[in-house]
Amino acid sequence: MKSIRPIIFCLFSLFFFAGCTKNILNPPPENQLTDDAVWGNLSLATLFLNETYNGVPSGFERGYYLLASCTDEAENGYVWTYSQDWNLADFTPSANYPRFDVPWGGNPTQWETGFMYIRRANDFLARIDQVPGDQATKAVLRGEAFFLRALFYHELIKLYSGVPIVDHPQTLNNLDSLLVKRNTYDECVNFIVRDLDSAATLLPDIRTGADVGRASRAAALALKGRQLLYAGRWSEAASVCKQVLQIPGYSLFPNYEQMFWGANNNNTESIFAKQYIPLSKSTAHSHPSNQFNALYTMGGWGATQPTQNMVDQYEMVDGLSYDQSTLYNPKDPYKNRDPRFEASIIYDGSTWNGREIQLKLGGTDGMGTANDATKTGYNLRKFMDPVIASTNINDGYNNWIILRLGEVYLNYAEAQNEAVGPDQSVYDAINAVRQRPSVNMPAIPTGLDQDEMRNKIHHERTVEMAFEEQHFFDIRRWKNANGNLLADSILNTPAYGMMISNDRSTYTRFKWEDRIYLPRNLYLPIPQSEMNKNPNLVQNPGY
Repeated sequence: MKSIRPIIFCLFSLFFFAGCTKNILNPPPENQLTDDAVWGNLSLATLFLNETYNGVPSGFERGYYLLASCTDEAENGYVWTYSQDWNLADFTPSANYPRFDVPWGGNPTQWETGFMYIRRANDFLARIDQVPGDQATKAVLRGEAFFLRALFYHELIKLYSGVPIVDHPQTLNNLDSLLVKRNTYDECVNFIVRDLDSAATLLPDIRTGADVGRASRAAALALKGRQLLYAGRWSEAASVCKQVLQIPGYSLFPNYEQMFWGANNNNTESIFAKQYIPLSKSTAHSHPSNQFNALYTMGGWGATQPTQNMVDQYEMVDGLSYDQSTLYNPKDPYKNRDPRFEASIIYDGSTWNGREIQLKLGGTDGMGTANDATKTGYNLRKFMDPVIASTNINDGYNNWIILRLGEVYLNYAEAQNEAVGPDQSVYDAINAVRQRPSVNMPAIPTGLDQDEMRNKIHHERTVEMAFEEQHFFDIRRWKNANGNLLADSILNTPAYGMMISNDRSTYTRFKWEDRIYLPRNLYLPIPQSEMNKNPNLVQNPGY
């Protein structure tokens, strides 16, 4: 089976790269292709599925910000982006958030994009059996389609809660069939789990060679484990995550920072990722992360700017928080931190691309000296591959990792702790993540009760998965000791920055902005355009 790399955006390009038959090498124009042609040829049907991978979401394509900028992790450097409205709870159904950059241009909402690709998956699943060709190959392709449909639904219900379940092709011949009611969240979870079970029975454990980047059994189980975790089905989630951890061929990548670099795309920790390749390949699917997030003094726009709130999450190397450790020096606050801090955040005095970064007042890269300068005193380092020196909008080619082994360890730890309490396997899972060679943080203290372990897991996940667009959803499901969602407190806390004197003798924590989170913001509103088209939809509460 041919690889999905590069992911191509039009059928002509897809034909060219498939290279399977003379007819494919000389295809008819795209607008002359018929259903009979696509579903009468296994190579063309495979290419149809390949294009469906384009719907896989990526933080690199969100449009000028990561979801981290809508949490306490970061601030967006631009005053006009959607993330600013999110942080003030100032968005409505008519605002149509969130939007994504897509291959064909424009920026549709996640609702539009999700259902667009669900439709493609449904079409494929309904038609693949009629396609002539090898049955084993078609079975694997079916598994991929089940996985993709589940992933698209997983992304939708994270944002909107229950959505309409559409599991078959819809046609304009029956308009009533298009006016589908919303299913409940639990019904959607069950549907996703069924699709992932189907995928897991059809897919190989791991994908290698030309098939790297395609869905695997490990990916199906990892996503199932995450979905069950999100749904609070603890025992089931722990069991599934344990299955993933036992699949041969995966291991924690030794270097935390370099795990996200282009040279290490599809490394031993990456279970499933949105695939990118350099623009130098004429039909590349690249991304603009370097332009959006690099320092403005290096040609970037400095979009995702970590907050002091996030910096405070990083422990000292003795395993204690900065306000408890004797290693903390308020006049040298970045020394002796968890190595994941250095790997994730550019701070004043750090080295990047061969020179010292000056984010102090009056410094070369200092605060507020340009529209794209940092507002918090920090810039993003995570995902910023120094080998990709260009800040051209299309030159990013490091993958966006969606499922990785580090998350599975933490998913297991959380689910197992909730199901049975902090047994040894919970400690082992967390410590495995903390003690990869480039991190090597101390093991967490023994003798924790369930509540104490829960807090440790929340903290570890916040640090390990920083800026990977997990925190936005985690704090909307995690609860404190009083049973209140953490989002209620965390997202109503001001965003802070660090101001550093020119001689670096004084570090002053300052409030950058107040933020607002309302109970209705647990989920996003269904776009008003969708409500107008379908009178059977019921809007989320509070909108």
